[in-house]
Amino acid sequence: MMRVKAVLFDLDETLTDAPTGLEAAHRAVAGRLHQHLVERGVEVDEAPIRSKLKVLDDRMNMETKYNRDAWWPVLLEEIGTEQKISHSLIEELTQLYWATFAEVSRPYADAEPTLSYLGGKGYKLGLVTDMDGKLRMKRKRIERIEFIKLFDVIVVGGEDTPRTKPSPEPFLLAASKLGLSTSDCVFIGDKPFTDIKGAKTTGMRTILVKRRDWGVEEHPDLTIKSLSELRGVL
Repeated sequence: MMRVKAVLFDLDETLTDAPTGLEAAHRAVAGRLHQHLVERGVEVDEAPIRSKLKVLDDRMNMETKYNRDAWWPVLLEEIGTEQKISHSLIEELTQLYWATFAEVSRPYADAEPTLSYLGGKGYKLGLVTDMDGKLRMKRKRIERIEFIKLFDVIVVGGEDTPRTKPSPEPFLLAASKLGLSTSDCVFIGDKPFTDIKGAKTTGMRTILVKRRDWGVEEHPDLTIKSLSELRGVL
């Protein structure tokens, strides 16, 4: 890592505690959808809705399908009901999902100290994340996070670039905005199928923060379990 001049990060589940936010979002959406179905005479428990949403969330992330509006009709099908869902309820569920997620998901305790440490060492810092499925929704979440001021560049794939990760476009744009070659950059993320795969295609070095096992084989240059471990690497 001696030649590295810039350290680029993913956001959710890399710098922020996404699992806690997701659990709360799933509970909120499942509760509202359960209420909607009961009001229409559909007998269904809330727990299976929440369980199926968790599985759906993982699958859609692995397929890089981030527009939650498209998730809710699929969820209803997987619950096994023939109930249709109105456009207004679709929008309500999506807003509820992201509002709850943003309220509950907080930065990991070692995120800001690690970023401050790296900035103090002279590294350029970048954030390369993907859109939430709707224009500017991710930007609004980013603006709520205090440590965002530490970044020299922020790229939202799917908004700043035509495609999201693992397309090379977001990574290349970040390096270009920093005036650096991709070989001067290391990318740090938690998802092997988007973060590591995409960054590797551009020639960036990669570090996987292994928060969970996705069952996907990619080969980063290094695997760590927490951001604080970067102090011994960079």
